[in-house]
Amino acid sequence: MAQLDEVVAHYGALPGEDSGTTLHFIQPSDELVEDFSKLSQIILIRHGEPALEHKGWRNRKEAIAYFEAYDSVGIFPPDFIPLELAPNELEVIHTSSIQRAISTAELVFHQPELQQPDPLFREFEKKVLWFFKLRLPTSFWRYGSRILWVLGFNTKGIERYSEARERAEQAAIALEEDAQAKGKTLLVAHGVLNHFIDKNLQDRGWTKVYDGGNGYLSQVMLVKYK
Repeated sequence: MAQLDEVVAHYGALPGEDSGTTLHFIQPSDELVEDFSKLSQIILIRHGEPALEHKGWRNRKEAIAYFEAYDSVGIFPPDFIPLELAPNELEVIHTSSIQRAISTAELVFHQPELQQPDPLFREFEKKVLWFFKLRLPTSFWRYGSRILWVLGFNTKGIERYSEARERAEQAAIALEEDAQAKGKTLLVAHGVLNHFIDKNLQDRGWTKVYDGGNGYLSQVMLVKYK
């Protein structure tokens, strides 16, 4: 950990929690570690804001249509760039297979030829509650459905919470292997999935040096030195 003190101090001094900060991967010229070849880096970025109207009250049928749209639309043009890449810095930009993540990577990095969508990195699934026929806030349909799913209900036809957590662990391992082979890797995905990848990576000995919150385009940066 002592080898990472300067890294922690450097990124810890940056504004966090949805501040609109633009990150950079650590470069050898930054001189933040003694031996740059021993450093591995991972940055997780949440997608931008999906290009549809979020607010309002919906009945169950309308809520289903909303979440189907949420999974199929692109994003509004980003307010800031969450990560600036050096020329030829990455061989691959990993993304979720869901359109809002693919669109985010396209609008932020403008390198579609590097993008590699993968369903391994899709968001934790949800299914709209089946027993309400009232018009209710969209947030109720979102969070109520998710809570029941976590509790083991509302799972028919989709992966269970335990399966989703196993997938997040597999995703963390895949990113770890890529970062250790190439020195750095990047994922554009989703809030809940990124949270569990972050947790799994820390359990595997990675150090979180930057936490940009949970908002759209928020970033998490983790490093390992050995």
